[in-house]
Amino acid sequence: MSAMALLLVAAGTSMVQAQGGGATRTVHPLRAQIDGWRRQHERQILDEAFTLFALPNIASDSVGIRKVADHLLRAFAQRGFTTALLESPTGGPPAVYAERVTPGARRTIVLYAHYDGQPVAGAPWDGDPFAPTLRRVNGSGLDIIALPVPGDTVDPNARIYARSASDDKGPIVAMLAAFDALAARGVEPNVNVKIFLEGEEEAGSEHLGDLLRAHRDKLQADAWFFMDGPVHVNGAPQVVLGVRGVTGVEITLYGPNRPLHSGHYGNWAPNPALALTHLVASMRDREGGITIAGFHDDVRAPTMEEIAAARTLSITDDSVRSSFGLTRTETSGTTLGERILRPALNIRGLRAGGTGSSATNAVPTSASVSIDFRLVPDQEPARLREVVNAHIRAQGYDIITDPAALAGRSDRERVALVQWGDGYRSVRTAFTEPVVGAVQRVVSDMYGRTPFIAPTLGGSLPLYHFADTFDAPLITVPTVNADNNQHAPNENLRVGNLWDAIALMAGLVTQLPSDWTAPPVIP
Repeated sequence: MSAMALLLVAAGTSMVQAQGGGATRTVHPLRAQIDGWRRQHERQILDEAFTLFALPNIASDSVGIRKVADHLLRAFAQRGFTTALLESPTGGPPAVYAERVTPGARRTIVLYAHYDGQPVAGAPWDGDPFAPTLRRVNGSGLDIIALPVPGDTVDPNARIYARSASDDKGPIVAMLAAFDALAARGVEPNVNVKIFLEGEEEAGSEHLGDLLRAHRDKLQADAWFFMDGPVHVNGAPQVVLGVRGVTGVEITLYGPNRPLHSGHYGNWAPNPALALTHLVASMRDREGGITIAGFHDDVRAPTMEEIAAARTLSITDDSVRSSFGLTRTETSGTTLGERILRPALNIRGLRAGGTGSSATNAVPTSASVSIDFRLVPDQEPARLREVVNAHIRAQGYDIITDPAALAGRSDRERVALVQWGDGYRSVRTAFTEPVVGAVQRVVSDMYGRTPFIAPTLGGSLPLYHFADTFDAPLITVPTVNADNNQHAPNENLRVGNLWDAIALMAGLVTQLPSDWTAPPVIP
């Protein structure tokens, strides 16, 4: 674990108390009830978590995925939910569905999480990724500690280490524990509750759209809450209203049909590596601005409320920049939160010839760049591809999509192999949706501070499937620690974040006002 990660582990709750998202508030009495039950049942909660975390859930392992789905189906059925496995007509893993109807409820909500996980093969884990361990900082290292005896408590700064502990099995455990706590305290939900657990999120959600359309009637609701992702980097809660879209492209330019001696032919034979740098530079300036004609035509400008909220997210910009070893950032000091509201062009990698001991004094035969574009509302991946392809042609290149089309051409240096990947568009719930303020109030009550309102995540998720299928606001309410190593070795979940998540789940199903009219507050 890095020094920064160890610092965050050691800081734990004290850091959260020192740097909140907004004004400190008095927590709701329900939080005290849930915490009281939880303190008496921490071993029970952790046993359930360890059992779930020990089940292999690699998205590509259809047999393992089915076992996890069956396990979760039984877990929700034991809590009195009506359950089913929802299948897509085009294949893929099932979604776990659970429903609990509240007599007289005027609203219906869906809680989303995903039960599949990222691969672990070949990664340098400190232990078996599917043998969960509880660990605590000890000086510069981490000690494995024993689970508490029944009735005892555990240090909230301890971490559970396992694949998918934070992404995304932890929130599922919180859902189960929240309903246990509410039942023990005799508190009934005030909304109808549906649970939707996806089994293909880490594999690209290829069959999700078909699955949602096939079960549209069953999944209708007044709002969807996505229990995925981390809290703010400083530990404060946040309510996230959207995600950026994404699409990627691989571009290859060509030079001579065999490597040429750079002394004999350099600066005479066109060098594809140099040509590629000029092409990339024509697409993006030094400050991150995209200079492709027509690229911004469909970009929806952020509202003043979105800009103001984004700026509040950047209270940690200086410390984050320093931790990355950077002295400057692009866009002349614009905050990170504001930049995420804009589209982006990122170079994922460049390849041409060799460097270091593999370098040769030669003009290479080809050069390639891999690019990902992050999209904002109203940008469509198909339209973006047209604009980028037009830009490449305007630089004098003939586009091909199959390397075999290069054979026999005498103008190799004017050919661009352009291969697009799949992509999806951005989704963003408006500040004006009445439920936004209602959710913010519940989070405030359960955490004891006003959360950040994040107009969008910097990353991309296929939420457009839900936007296309349902006329309901989509809101992400993250709970896990920001330094959780998701998708990486030694993924972990801070125990205190799990406790917070249990209280939040309980609040979401019992404290949402039926009128949903509270306006959001920008901290």
